[in-house]
Amino acid sequence: MCDTLGVLQEHGALFGKNSDRSPNEAQVVEFYPALIQRESEVACTYRRIPQAKETHAVLLSRPGWMWGAEIGINEAGVAIGNEAVFTKGRYGAPSLTGMDLLRLALERSDSAERAVNVIIELLELYGQGGNCGYDHHFEYDNSFLVIDQNQLFVLETCCKNWVVKSYQRASISNRLSIGTDGERYGGGVCDFAKKHSDPLYTFFSGSKQRKRQSGCALPSLNNELDMMRALRTHDDDVVNPFLTGSVSSCCMHYGGMVGDHSTASMIVRLEDGASTVFLTGTSTPCVSFYKPYRFGNPARLPVIQPGDEAGVQYWRAAEAYRRKLIGKVVPPEFYAERDALEASWQKDVSADNAAMDELLVRTLAEESAFYAKYDPDSFPAAEAKRVFLKNWAKKNVAFESPQTTNGTKA
Repeated sequence: MCDTLGVLQEHGALFGKNSDRSPNEAQVVEFYPALIQRESEVACTYRRIPQAKETHAVLLSRPGWMWGAEIGINEAGVAIGNEAVFTKGRYGAPSLTGMDLLRLALERSDSAERAVNVIIELLELYGQGGNCGYDHHFEYDNSFLVIDQNQLFVLETCCKNWVVKSYQRASISNRLSIGTDGERYGGGVCDFAKKHSDPLYTFFSGSKQRKRQSGCALPSLNNELDMMRALRTHDDDVVNPFLTGSVSSCCMHYGGMVGDHSTASMIVRLEDGASTVFLTGTSTPCVSFYKPYRFGNPARLPVIQPGDEAGVQYWRAAEAYRRKLIGKVVPPEFYAERDALEASWQKDVSADNAAMDELLVRTLAEESAFYAKYDPDSFPAAEAKRVFLKNWAKKNVAFESPQTTNGTKA
């Protein structure tokens, strides 16, 4: 379960997404260079399909056991985020996942419009389906927010049916939202959301409240700091997210009877030349840093080259810190100093690749010093509900015995 936002601006565009998944599922940020492909097929998460002759360079935020990605951007300045949507009827047999479709579209598209068409073509040819849960069985259909500097599209699907609509500003969550106002339909014009939504699962996803939060944020999204605030939003009734689960918050916290956890977050400034990306590389955006990275620069944490275990190690070390915050009260000065550091980094963001690489080195050093300064053991404890602590205790036991694939112990 996730939330994605996009805004077309006078010069460029702004994109952001939180990836909400199992709290124990590491998500890595990998850079793949442009390639002339030698293989005739590509092995996606559950099936093989014909490979493109050439693929674009892509930056992907990917669950460690999947081929596809939750969030990504390519060298042509196309960014995509996908969402689970809950639809009527049976889900498809294992085929392409929503994450596979996202990655394939980025590798094969030089514009947002082309990316939408790639997803549609692949969806109609192969369908979508397969277990997308890490430590539990979880199937769903998908929606996508696809954006470049000039266009923004929302693509919603149910099996092989789909609808597309363009926007200037949009947010999507775990619910179908397009009715009879779509611009293109596959499967016949209809009230797409009404016809295909599963009301029960959609209700319990908390997506109505989260989409309201992101929708309220859209008019005031003017820069990266605004996007950071939007992605860190908690529901109004959440006083302390480390004392209660909050499936209804854009910054989702595990701990309730339903819901996942914001395991990664990415913000992209789409502009002429290489795009600027702001990455947590960690879970829980509300206590994380967004580190600036210039697309195409050398892979440096939180960005890694494919196969580098440092990405998982970075994510897990940060996650161990966040687990210590459960049942605690994070002091106000933590947030104030974090925000001041991010604002100082923002002032030094530029189009100079070498300067941006130096800035990333600096942010990593300052991030490390910051967390060393704020020891969770020194934070005051607060009373949390027993069921909340029990749910987290189960996850913590499993966290100490990580899984390499969905359902397979390491």
